[in-house]
Amino acid sequence: MKTNHFDMVRLRNTEDLSLPRSARTYIDSCASEFHNADDNTKIAEIAYRLKRGADLLPIFIEDIKQHMEHPAYGDYEDTAKMSIASYIDILRTGDKHNLATIILPDKMSFSALFLLLIEEILYRYWEQPVYDYNINSNMVECHFDNVHYDYNEIAARFKDVPNAKREFFKYISTSKETLRNIDVDESSIRLKNGWKLLTDKMFGYTVWSDKKEDERIYPGDASILHAFNEKNEPKYQYRTEVPPMPFSGNLLRAKVVMLTLNPGYVEKVNKDRCLEMRAGEKEQLLHLMRKALTLDGYGIYDHTDCSREQGDHYWEKAFAKLAMDAYGIPSDQNCHPIYEDIAFFQLIGYHSVKFKDSAEIRHLPSMVFTKLLIKYLATKTDKTFLILRSEELWKDTLGEELWELLEANGRLITKGHKGMSQHITRGNIKNDNGYDKLINILKNHEQKQD
Repeated sequence: MKTNHFDMVRLRNTEDLSLPRSARTYIDSCASEFHNADDNTKIAEIAYRLKRGADLLPIFIEDIKQHMEHPAYGDYEDTAKMSIASYIDILRTGDKHNLATIILPDKMSFSALFLLLIEEILYRYWEQPVYDYNINSNMVECHFDNVHYDYNEIAARFKDVPNAKREFFKYISTSKETLRNIDVDESSIRLKNGWKLLTDKMFGYTVWSDKKEDERIYPGDASILHAFNEKNEPKYQYRTEVPPMPFSGNLLRAKVVMLTLNPGYVEKVNKDRCLEMRAGEKEQLLHLMRKALTLDGYGIYDHTDCSREQGDHYWEKAFAKLAMDAYGIPSDQNCHPIYEDIAFFQLIGYHSVKFKDSAEIRHLPSMVFTKLLIKYLATKTDKTFLILRSEELWKDTLGEELWELLEANGRLITKGHKGMSQHITRGNIKNDNGYDKLINILKNHEQKQD
């Protein structure tokens, strides 16, 4: 990983996620306290808290609201937007007075700008723990990957596009260029994996709980997730009573990665059946989930029955035909190799009865990691991707360049229709002999193992 033009910042480890300075220190460049800390330190202090799920936007919104009530601070919000835009430019170019600072404050609300800053930080930010013997304390070194923006080069790409200036401004108001240019490797993926922070809460026997303190939510997702749930009917709401399942199996070892939407929720399965499990089964199930979230999973199912019962044997049924055609072994056999050779990757990691697309859900902090992880799998491995649900959403997530790369390399298998069935059969995987391609990939992999 290439560290940014930042001077390395070292911060004290703390469980207190409130900002160490007043909100005004971070956004009011006209205030004397704004200059009490350098920009790199302030960005690092924000990043440290974002990584752990702090909801900082309301703090800044409240500070702006309070100041705007006084006539002397009539331009306070404009000043705050300029400050946030300058942090974005520092991350992108190292220059706090570049194009984003000049253009974006006039075109975006404070909330939209801050959400863009969050994305720019989360794509880049990673930490290394250190111990400072001088102050006898655990510290972290804050690092930001170098993803440099050349605004002139970006503008040149848009020169022949209709409404070129508008489309250019629209593009730089997103973090798409950061994803396009960021370098990813296994080390960076592991360091930026916020799902790993959830695993500390996934011990004991809590496989279902409606207590707020038992929610398992990716750091920073909570406010967006709760707002979505409040305005949508129950069948679309994301169920935080059960552990999220953004991926299952081992994405790093599997030969085929299935891309789908989000895990379903069936009360009698995800709640009733799991609550009926014995204590040891619950702990084993959570152990399997923890391993998957840390990218060290064993397989979609392990050697226990509870791993299959948790999802009502869903993938066992879906793989029934493929397991026989590729291996000659029934999918209900314990430790079947298909559950290690295939892993699945959900666009959204949270359970719901039905999926509903929305603009705000696409801005979940967990989506930043989803995009980093899919880019790593697409560019640094030779895995084949089987898209089972919502080809268009996955195409948008991958981006046109990565999508075309995978297509050119024959690494994309699509169904050829919009049906929701995820059964892996020749009749369901109709497009371009996709089913036979899967069989050949799995058979060849089996021979290599032998």
